Amino acid sequence: MFGREFTVEGLGAERAVEKLVRGGVPVLSAQKLQKNAVRIRVDGKHGKKVFAILQGSCYNITKSRSVGWERLAHSLVKHAGLLAGMALFLGAVAFFQGRVLRVSVVGSGSYYRAEVLSVLSESGTGFLSPVPAERSAITARILALPRVSFCSLSHEGGVLTVCVEVEDEAAPLVYGALCSPASGVVEALTVVRGISCVSVGDEVASGDAIVQQAGEDAVIARVAVRYPVYTEYEGSEEAARAQAYLEHGEIADIQTQKTETGWRITGTALAVAERNLG
Repeated sequence: MFGREFTVEGLGAERAVEKLVRGGVPVLSAQKLQKNAVRIRVDGKHGKKVFAILQGSCYNITKSRSVGWERLAHSLVKHAGLLAGMALFLGAVAFFQGRVLRVSVVGSGSYYRAEVLSVLSESGTGFLSPVPAERSAITARILALPRVSFCSLSHEGGVLTVCVEVEDEAAPLVYGALCSPASGVVEALTVVRGISCVSVGDEVASGDAIVQQAGEDAVIARVAVRYPVYTEYEGSEEAARAQAYLEHGEIADIQTQKTETGWRITGTALAVAERNLG
C-alpha cells in the first residue's frame, strides 16, 4: 500500500489526527512519539492535503518518508540506472549461456578437430550460434570418420565440448604422402585429411603422390586405381583364371587367349591403397 509519514509537533499534536479525519484524509496509523509529537501515516495520494488542512495551526509538520509501495517506487526510480545495468547484465548472462562461445575438441580423436569444426559449421553451429538441439545428426557424421568409435557433445559456460574417441589408439599414425599402388586411372578417391594431388579420372603412374601431407597433420585417405591386366600363365585356362584372380582380385572385362605356353589373361583390376584409414 502507498503511504506517507508525517511528524506533527506542537501543543495538542494528537488532535491533528482528528482534524485530518474530519478533512477527509484517511489516516492509516498514528504513533505518539513524545508528549507533544505524533507520527501520522496517511494514504500517499493525500499527502499534500495534510499540509492544507493543518496549515495555520500551531503545529510543526515534517514529512518523514514514503512507506510501503511508494517507498519502493521511489527507491526504484532513484536507482534506475543501477537496476537497468543489472537487468542488462542478467539478460546478457542468460543470452550467452545458451550460445556457443568456443568449441573444444577432446579425446583420443582430438586430431579430428578440423573435421569436427567443418561438421559443426555445416550444421549451423558456430560462434554465438544457439547450442545445437538435435545432436544425433552431428554425432552420426563424426562417428563416420575413420577409426572413430565414440562421440558426444556437451555445453557448459558457453563452451561446446566435443569428445571424440578412436579405435586402435595405440596404433601410431603413418606420416608421409599416399602414393599410387599401380599405373592406371584413378577410379575413386577419399580424402579425410591431406592435400589431393589428383582427381578421379586422372592417369597416374605407380608411386606417384596421390595425397600430400598438410603441415604436420598425417594424411588420412584412400585411393583406388583401375589398371590393365595383361599376364600369361601356364597350364589350363581354369588354372590361369584362378592364378589371375589370386594376383589381381576381381578382374573386369576378363578375356582369355591361348598361347604357345599357356593362357593369356587380359582385363582391368583395381589396386587400392590407404593411409591411416585402417
